[in-house]
Amino acid sequence: MHRRTAVLLLCTALIALPGRLALADDSAGQVVLPGVPERLSEQQACTAFKGRATSDAPWTRRALGLDQVWPLSQGRGVTVAVVGTGVSDGPAVLAGRVDAVDDAGKDCVGRGTFQAGLIAGAATPGQGFAGVAPQARILAVRGTGVRGEPDPARLAAGVRAAAEHGAGVITVTAPLDGADKAVRAALAVAAAKDSLVVAPAAADSVPLSTGADAPAEAAPAPPKDVLAVLDTGPRGTRPDGAPPFTRADITAPGDALVGPGPVDGGLWTGSGASLAAAVTAGTAALVRSYHPELSAAQVRERLLRTAYPADLPALDPYGAVAGAEAPAARAAAARPDPVRPVSHPDTAGARNTALLVTAGAAGVALLVAFFAVALPRGRARGWRPGRLGTGDARGGGGAP
Repeated sequence: MHRRTAVLLLCTALIALPGRLALADDSAGQVVLPGVPERLSEQQACTAFKGRATSDAPWTRRALGLDQVWPLSQGRGVTVAVVGTGVSDGPAVLAGRVDAVDDAGKDCVGRGTFQAGLIAGAATPGQGFAGVAPQARILAVRGTGVRGEPDPARLAAGVRAAAEHGAGVITVTAPLDGADKAVRAALAVAAAKDSLVVAPAAADSVPLSTGADAPAEAAPAPPKDVLAVLDTGPRGTRPDGAPPFTRADITAPGDALVGPGPVDGGLWTGSGASLAAAVTAGTAALVRSYHPELSAAQVRERLLRTAYPADLPALDPYGAVAGAEAPAARAAAARPDPVRPVSHPDTAGARNTALLVTAGAAGVALLVAFFAVALPRGRARGWRPGRLGTGDARGGGGAP
C-alpha cells in the first residue's frame, strides 16, 4: 500500500462517525425507540407496548463487524442461557428458539427478552436489527423476581440451573459477588458442565435510594472465573455518571443498544453493563459454534487474547472467531488517550505518529508497516470505535 493512500484512509476514518444511532430526533423523520425497563414497581402493569419498527441498522452492527463475522459463524448449535427477568418468544426475532426453565418463559418486565434479542435475535425483513449470534438458541432462566426485583440467591440458583440444563454460555442480569458462597457453588457446577459464565462488571443503574450527594457503591468484585464485562458507547467510552465497578475483564457495547421487547416485533433501546454482557455472550456463542473443540475456559481466554488492546481489552467478534490477533505494532499504537473520547481504533495510532516522526527514518518505516497491516483490517471491519477501559469510579446515572 502506498503511504499516501494509507494516510488518506486514516484521515477518512477519523472524520467518519462510527455509525448512525437508531435513537434520533422525531423532527428529523427518524424513529425514536422506547426504553426497556430494568424492573417494575408493584403499581406498574407488565410491559405491553409493542415497541417501534425501524429499518436503521444499530450502531453496534458496524462497530462489531457482524457482517464480516456472520459468513464464518452465526452461533448454530450453541445454547445461551439468559438468567434474569425471563424471556418471551413472542418477538419474531426469537420465535421457535427459546426454551425455558419453569416459569421463565414469561417476561413481565421485558429486560430478559431484550438481552436475548441482543444475543440471538434473527434478521427479519424490513428491520436493520439482528443479534450477535442469530442462529443460537436461548434458555430462559429466572434470576430475579417476576417484576425484576433483585434477588442474589435466585441469581446464583439460576446460574446452577442454566449449567445443569446444558447451556454452553450463561449470562446474568446483575453483577455476581465473588464472596458469595452460593455464587461460588453455582460456578463450580458451571465449570463441571463446561459452561462459560459472562456477567456485568457494574450495575445497569444507580439505585434510586442513593442520594444526589452520596457516592454510588461499586459493584462487588466478580469471581475470577467469570468473564466480567463493562459497558461502552458509540465512541468507545462509558456514559457519564455510569455506575462504578470493582474489577472488569473486557469492554463491549452497552449504551444506546437496540433490541426486541416482550411483545410483537417492535424494537426498544436500552443501556447498561448487563447488555454489554449479553453482547459478549453472543460473541462467545459465535466462537463455540465455530470452534466446538474449545472448552469454556479456552473460549474465555480467546475472547481476551483477540480483543482490541487497551487498559481494558475491547471485544472483537471477528478476531475471536477467525483468530486474527493484533500484531505488536497495532498493540503498541492502539491504547486510547484516557482524557478524551475515542471514535476509532486508529485515533491512537495518529497520536503515536507524532512520536514516530522524532525517531527519524526508523520511525517512518515502522509507521508504514503499521498502515500496511492494521488499516486493511480496520477498513474491512467498518472502522469500529476504540475503547476506553479505565476503571471509572464515579457514581450517578439512572435506569435507561
